[in-house]
Amino acid sequence: MIAYTLVLGFIGLLVFNYTWNLAKNIRKAQRSKLPYVVPPYNVSIIFMIFFGWLLPLLAEYCLPRWVGDILYDNVGTYRWIVRDRQVKRYGKLYMLVNPDAVFLNVADASVVSQIVNARQDFPKPVRLYKILDMYGPNVVTCEDKEWSHHRRYTATTFHEKNNALVWVESIQQTQDMIEQWAEASPLDSTRGPGFTAECTRDDIHKLTLNVLSGAGFGVKAPFKPLPQDLLKDKEDIFRDSPTPPAGFDFTFGAVVAYMNVNIPTMALANNMLPKWIPRVLVPFFKQDFAAHRDLDKYLQRLITTTESRLSGEESPSNLIEGMLISRKPGDSKDAGLSDREIISNMHLFTIAGHETTATTLRFAFVLLALHQNVQDWVYNGISEAVKDEPPSIGDWNYDEVFPKLVTPLCVMLETMRLYPPVITIPKCTGDSPSVIHYEGKDYVLEPNTDINLNTGSLHYSEEYWGDDVTLYRPQRWDARNKDSFLAGNADLPGLAGPGLEYPTIHKPVRGAYIPFSDGFRACLGKKFSQVEFVAALTTVLQQYRIELADSSEKGRLNAERVLNKSTTVITLAMREEVPLLFRRR
Repeated sequence: MIAYTLVLGFIGLLVFNYTWNLAKNIRKAQRSKLPYVVPPYNVSIIFMIFFGWLLPLLAEYCLPRWVGDILYDNVGTYRWIVRDRQVKRYGKLYMLVNPDAVFLNVADASVVSQIVNARQDFPKPVRLYKILDMYGPNVVTCEDKEWSHHRRYTATTFHEKNNALVWVESIQQTQDMIEQWAEASPLDSTRGPGFTAECTRDDIHKLTLNVLSGAGFGVKAPFKPLPQDLLKDKEDIFRDSPTPPAGFDFTFGAVVAYMNVNIPTMALANNMLPKWIPRVLVPFFKQDFAAHRDLDKYLQRLITTTESRLSGEESPSNLIEGMLISRKPGDSKDAGLSDREIISNMHLFTIAGHETTATTLRFAFVLLALHQNVQDWVYNGISEAVKDEPPSIGDWNYDEVFPKLVTPLCVMLETMRLYPPVITIPKCTGDSPSVIHYEGKDYVLEPNTDINLNTGSLHYSEEYWGDDVTLYRPQRWDARNKDSFLAGNADLPGLAGPGLEYPTIHKPVRGAYIPFSDGFRACLGKKFSQVEFVAALTTVLQQYRIELADSSEKGRLNAERVLNKSTTVITLAMREEVPLLFRRR
């Protein structure tokens, strides 16, 4: 009887705590004078690891669409599925309320611009980025003076000299990938020259990781694995091999691939699990511990080998050289980045950096296969741009050719509009109230209010993109297209947001396009990613037409289904493969 009473008392306490906190947060939302929605729960990383699979089942098969959208909208993993449906129901600014927090959802471009340009009033909620600081603080996971310190020595590593390396490395890696695909699955003689690629994810991720290794870290990695007995020097431990080097459980490529898929459990095991718990008691985290340990050893080795190679060199060409050179004697104001800080930023570049380009390239391949007219437009634009260049793409000069490749850049911009890598950009208010101006009124946000800049809603807004907003039309970005809805913005000032600095493209209203974020915290590697994407896509389309391997209506519907079911782990990505056919031109 006593045990029964204790259990009932405990349940009652939980219910009271839940009800009290929810009521408190509802009152907070009401004081804002903005519309609000009440999902009945909050989502933690632990919940998503063990029960995340339940949400799609409930939302898709058990609940009305509007209820399912509330569930999806409350979970970053699935938020993109909602697109702009919640905005159409509740407005471009509304509060999401659950027992643990109050979030302001923002889908208005002018409010986005206010928030990203007032860093002191609307800082980054760094507590939400613990998943990315497994090796300590980095330029994404910290704020204030610590962020300024990291940004000072990471932003300067991205420059045109490095972009030229990205260009060369991207072309070479893409050629090697195509060659491997062609050898593995050539078309039979009745279908003409070409090949099929049943699974593209792993190889495209390898491509972008190898580009980062070569142009970012100075480690040349051939696309095809090398046998272990051919690895001779210390740098060779980074090259892909069927077996890991001595003392490692993973190859470099394998450990990065493991992290990309398993970063929630990696963070749980290495960030959240108390250090006093013996690791032998949690054998299910064995791989997560090993991956964390191996990547740390790889990155530390990379620092050591780069330092030994840097003696006497003053002009850095890649990212790690720039960070290491920053701490040479003579700077009395700041000592530069420590080894641990460099490792944490390298981890960030490795996990988040190459993932963005890889997923965008995968989306683009499928979208171009679905839209052959768009692919023809892109190919014709490439042909016109390079008509006076050498026949071999390997001989093309970055400074001369990249600015002319407008149509592949438009493909990237449009792909990232419809399938943004980051579907929510978190901000928050500080320790004092902050004010936003919206539709002629001032709204006061209470201290410590979380804010979601909703990329999906912004990118699917007819107000900013026209009535063809849901259609895949890279042509809308081309400055030569005077019929584009975006052409109406030509006379507006201040439109060249992050990734939109080119005179050859149209610009949307500032704040309406934020795949690289905006303001002070905009993505440092945006040009790196754009050069890589344009070089890779151009290399493929110069030689091949991309088609669906299954060209029937069933195959087309399946490809569209896979696109529409994309979800977020690190970035928004397709969770299934769409087999493709590459037909020689």
